[in-house]
Parts: sequence; C-alpha cells; structure tokens
Amino acid sequence: MKTYIQFGFGLLGVIGLTCLVYWQGLDGPFILDDQANIFRNFVEVFDRDEIFYAMTHNTSGMLGRPVSMLSLIFTGITYGPTAWGFKYHNLAMHLLNGLLLLWLAIRLLPHFSSRLSDKKVLLVAGFAVTYWLLHPLMVSTVLYAVQRMAQLSTFFTLLALLTYVVARENISSGNTKYFVLSYLLFPSAVLLSIFSKENGALIPLYVFAIELFAFRFSFQGDKDRNRLYCFLAIFVFIPVICGTLYVLTHFDQFTNYSMRSFSLGERLLTQLYVVFLFYPKLIFLPRLADMTLFHDSMQALSGWDPLALVSFCIFVVAIVLIFFLRNKAPLVSFAIAWYLISHLLESSFINLELVFEHRNYLAAFGPMLAVSYYLLTIPRTSDLYKLRYLSLVIIAMITLMTSSRAQEWQSEELLFRIAVNDHPESLRAQSGYATQRYNAGDFNTAIEHLRLGQQFNREDIGLVLHEALFYCGTGIDGSRVAAEAIAMAEQYPITIYTANVLDNLMGKKRVSECPEVALGDILSLVQTAQLHPRIANNQRYLGYLVRIEALAYLFMGNYEEGQRLYSLAYEYTSEANMLIELIDIQLQVGRLDDAETLLNELIEINESSFGIETARIEILQQRLDNQKAQIELQRQGQN
Repeated sequence: MKTYIQFGFGLLGVIGLTCLVYWQGLDGPFILDDQANIFRNFVEVFDRDEIFYAMTHNTSGMLGRPVSMLSLIFTGITYGPTAWGFKYHNLAMHLLNGLLLLWLAIRLLPHFSSRLSDKKVLLVAGFAVTYWLLHPLMVSTVLYAVQRMAQLSTFFTLLALLTYVVARENISSGNTKYFVLSYLLFPSAVLLSIFSKENGALIPLYVFAIELFAFRFSFQGDKDRNRLYCFLAIFVFIPVICGTLYVLTHFDQFTNYSMRSFSLGERLLTQLYVVFLFYPKLIFLPRLADMTLFHDSMQALSGWDPLALVSFCIFVVAIVLIFFLRNKAPLVSFAIAWYLISHLLESSFINLELVFEHRNYLAAFGPMLAVSYYLLTIPRTSDLYKLRYLSLVIIAMITLMTSSRAQEWQSEELLFRIAVNDHPESLRAQSGYATQRYNAGDFNTAIEHLRLGQQFNREDIGLVLHEALFYCGTGIDGSRVAAEAIAMAEQYPITIYTANVLDNLMGKKRVSECPEVALGDILSLVQTAQLHPRIANNQRYLGYLVRIEALAYLFMGNYEEGQRLYSLAYEYTSEANMLIELIDIQLQVGRLDDAETLLNELIEINESSFGIETARIEILQQRLDNQKAQIELQRQGQN
C-alpha cells in the first residue's frame, strides 16, 4: 500500500511539473494553419446547424476529421477566439494521454517480464511516462492548437489498445464484460480515433504487435483460441487486408507527387534518414536548435546519398532485431515495432511533407519505454547499477529544455525570430516572421525577410507574391514584383502557399484596399500558372486558380465570364463552397434570378450530401428572401 501511495504522490508531482513548464506557453499565439482549421468555420455559440457545418467542412485529411473538429468547436464556444483556451485544452489532452500511456504500460510490462515486481512495474512505467510528458519534442504538438487532431487520435488509439488488453486478459471468462469490451468499446474507440485523424487506421497493427510480443498468442483452451482468432480476424486481419487493397487500388492518388519538389523515390530515401536517424536524435539526444515547427527546409535525399545508405542499413538491422529478439528481449522488439507502426502512414510512400515533429507524439513512447525498462532494472550487483541515476539527469535536462521551448512559444515574435536564426532556409519561418513584423508595423524588416526567403527558395512564387501583398495600401507600385511572379509562373508550379497569398490578395482587391497591384497582372499570373504541365494535370489546383480568375473578371465588371469560370471551378473541385461564394456575389450585385437558380441547384446537391450545406443554404435563402421582399416593397411604394 505504501508503494502505491508514494507512486500516487509522485504522479501528482509529475502532472504538476508538466503543467508548470507548459503553462507559460499557453499565452502564445495561433500559428500557421491554426487559422484555416479553427477560424474558417468558427462557431461562437451553440447552434446545431452551424456545428454540423463546421464538423463536415474541414479539409484536413481524407475524412475531414469531424471528431477533432467537434473538439475544437467545443473549445471555441467555451473560451472564444483566443489561443489560450485551445492550448489549455491541448495541455489537458496531453495529461490524459500520459495517464492512458501509464495505464497501458502498467498492464503490458508484466507480460514482457514476469520477474518484475509491482514496485518495478510502477517505477519503469512512471519514468517512461514522465520522460514522454516532459520531453521537449512534444511542445510542438501540445502548444500548436490544431494538433488537437494528433492528440485526439492518440487518445482514442490508447483507449482502443487498453480495451483490447483488458479484454485479452479476461478472454477466459467469456462473460458480458469481455464481449462489451471486444465488440462494442474497441470498435467505437477505433472509429473515433480514425475520425480524429487517419492515424487511427494503424490500431489493428498496434493490436497485432501487442499480441505478438506481449501475449504471444497464448491461451488456455480451444474456447480462448477461438475467441482470440475471431477477434483478430474481424478487427485486425480483415481491416489490414481491406486497407491494403484500398491502397493498392488507389496507389496513384497516394503517390501523386506532381506538386512536390521531390519524387516518390526521393521521399522514401529521405524518410529512411528521417525515421532512423533524424527523429531518434531528437528523441534521445535532444537539442533545442534542432527542434522547430519549421522543418520545411529539409532537402530530399536522392541517389546513393551516404545518409540514405546508412539509414537503410539501420532499417534492415531494426527489422532483423524485431524477429531475432522476439523471445530473448520482447520489449525491445515491441518498442521497435511500435515506433515503425506509428510512422507507417505519415513517414512512408504517401504524398506528405517530409518532416513534422508531431509525427513522434505516440511513436516516441515505445522506445522510451524500452530505455526506461533497461535503465531502471539494472541489478544492484552490476557495475552499471549507478547508471540508474542517469534517469534523474535525463528528467532534469528535458524539463529545463521543455520549459525553455515553452517560453519560446509564448511569443510569436520570439518563435519566428529564433526559427529564422536556426533555420534560415525555411520558407515558412521567413514568411511567418515577415508577416509578424508586417503586422507589427515593421515594413522594412518584413520585406527583408521575404527577400531572404526568396534567396533560399527561388522556385516558390508565393514569396514574391507575398511582397506584392505587403505593398497594398503603401503607394508602392507592385507591377515589378507582379511581373517577376508571372515570369516565375512560366517555369514553376504554384504551391498551396502561393494559392493562399493569391486568396489574401483578392480579399484586399474585393474591398478596394490594394490599388498597387493591378487586376490585369493577377489575371495574367493565374492564366499563366494554369498552363504549367503540373498544374494542368491537377484539377484541385486548377480549380483554385480558375476561382481566382473568376474573381478577377467579376471585379473588372465582366459578370458573365466570372460566373462561367466559377461554375468551371466547381466542376474541377466539386467543392460546394465555390457555388456558395458565387451565390453570395450574385446577391451582392443584385442578380437575384441567377442566385435563386443556383441556390436551387445547391439545395439538390445538399439533399444528396447528408445535408452538410444546410447552415449556409439557410443564410443564403434568408438573404435572397429579404432582398426580394425589399424589391417588392419598392415596387408597391412606386405604385
């Protein structure tokens, strides 16, 4: 009992320490895609239709991540549009995930080593979770509001795994508890994880790893065997087979690298380095200068790069160790398998960016658990026994580093200033710092960092166009930078960053705040960009460019051409938002008949799309009815 009381106080101390080091970072700002994911469909008060609309209109991932969106909506309603509330809830999720990892580790460790006493189990599990909770690598997940998606997916993944472990330990009972855990709670947690973020699809592989290395397919009789095989068939083997078939039949979609600066082969080589050298260094040899939100400056490896060759050798050794140590050191095999499974989606062949620290949020725990076990179970008679005290040094060091990093995240200016110093090649760091300085009224520094970014990223049109955006309202002629952007568009494809800058620029033009950049130049740019081979074969990007072209024509007074191009943009993207925007413009310019016709078309689309556009349709319908009523009143007044 004394051991458990001491452990409880220790756990409270760790939770308190985690809150203490992170609390200073809660005052930090929204950054990067926080704005797009949180404020594009922000809900201020409880409204069922608005909440449903926001849940179903997130563009992140294949499935839209509605569970994560619901969580972010709840935070927004509770705390309003301030970053503090979102980061506060992220910290709470981090602590909850730590508790679930602790519970999972306590459940699993006796299966890896039956010689462990209860005290040792608590010690190893407690240290591993402390290591994880306080590691500085986690800062870019906890204090990055939109990474609620990664945290929620982790939360439900851990719930699913705990449900499986408890059910597996009670498999012999065959009672109601077993079947509720196995066939109700487990699949529910899996679905919630997947709809938080697609990484939840990896749960069957985690389950298989736990079964293979912890339970080792042991059972007491035929009934236990049948129950186990039935569960594994339904929730592991069939999902894995179906998932594999889906990937194979949609392989071109997952490996469309037409809009990337690297190929599939280069990505695979780079991921070998990232997963087997770069991430492990961040986990076990953390250095603050290496940790950042801005790893976009990493260059893809190609050919016979020595780093790729070394990484491939480590990969082969890791795979061999998984099988070779399965019986001799099952925890090592499990830790390696856990780490690799965690990176299977985001660090493999799928067309994603090369590096993000949050991809290690769950992945890091497997190796941390193994290190904790072997460090804290050194026998007293061993010459290495004093190495146990290294655990205290580790916790002290990472706590100081996390505190320092959280302080860095407290200030947008400090965050970006450190980033451009440590990672000057990063486009995101330079453009982000430029935007921060521009908003602070430091125009010259903003332009300086945009141009620094251009020196390191000569193929990205967005940085040049961003400079034109900053000219808005200054009286500085933007024709030079516009001409430079048009010339670049003949050689290089636009990026998402460029599309976002174009969107912001058109927002300025819409309210007549940017006479410095001519609509004709914007029109020439988007028309030139559409001709690039990589754009012409990508309907999504083509649709976004056609939308900008449509807006340009509308602002120039050519309504018919603008309407035609908006319809074409919808054909390319199949995004109902294109129609909603067009109806909004039609209402603004008094084209009520056109608006009514298109609104009826949108209503038909909505009926076949589970009513996800209902909230916006009701607003548009109300505006249309009000404008028609006003016209009718005017007619009656004239008569």
